Amino acid sequence: MGTRHDLRRQDRQLCEHKITVTWHDAGGQNKFAIARVMDISKSGIKLLMPEAPPLHSYVTLKAIQLGLLGNASVRYCVRTAASKYAVGAEFSGGLRWTPEKAQDSSKAAAASA
Repeated sequence: MGTRHDLRRQDRQLCEHKITVTWHDAGGQNKFAIARVMDISKSGIKLLMPEAPPLHSYVTLKAIQLGLLGNASVRYCVRTAASKYAVGAEFSGGLRWTPEKAQDSSKAAAASA
């Protein structure tokens, strides 16, 4: 039997960027965190977060340098040895990522600086 990675629809690329994540906790309170992107694909992202968003909830992602602004559904969340949470999220609402989007966003940010 193959590994979980073998079952993914798209290949993931390692990534070292910060991303802003917002969501509502189980009590309906707004939550906010700066997370580290661990890897990314056309349809999803793996984050390392200081706090766990609820499973199957929607989070809003914002990372200008990656060309990402939109929503994603939390598909898994596991506590790591470093007392952080590895969170896998699938993009939703038409959000998709490509390396070209990241390059275009980086060029636009550099031009406006």
